[in-house]
Amino acid sequence: MNRRMLCLATCALLPACIPSNVVAEADRAVLTPTTQLQWNAPRPTALAGLYESVTITGDIAQAMWRVWYQFAADGAFSGAALVLADGQPQFQTLTGRYRIDGDRLQLGEDTEPAALTAAKDHLKLESAEGTIVLRKVGD
Repeated sequence: MNRRMLCLATCALLPACIPSNVVAEADRAVLTPTTQLQWNAPRPTALAGLYESVTITGDIAQAMWRVWYQFAADGAFSGAALVLADGQPQFQTLTGRYRIDGDRLQLGEDTEPAALTAAKDHLKLESAEGTIVLRKVGD
């Protein structure tokens, strides 16, 4: 009986021995809702970095679930989108060169330009199909 009690007491103390984890300050911060961001015309150099979608609205949201873009300072980009195609989720990718013409972003040669605005660590792409708000998550 003493062994059993010792075993139960030891097991009861195990959770107290697990160290707490510290979450990085950037991951603890409260994110500003995209509706409260101050949207402005972007600087061409402001695009460089890795972005992930925060919101996708409009008709495009019916089939597009998530989007990631990597923009390089030299005008190269690569993107991946998790979409619903033929009833199944799948990733689609796009790589090429981007160009900013005034307030329009051209991704590659075969796509229609999207209206582009920027806020602190965010980009907003708007087209007739919908709006995608992206948040910068890396360089």
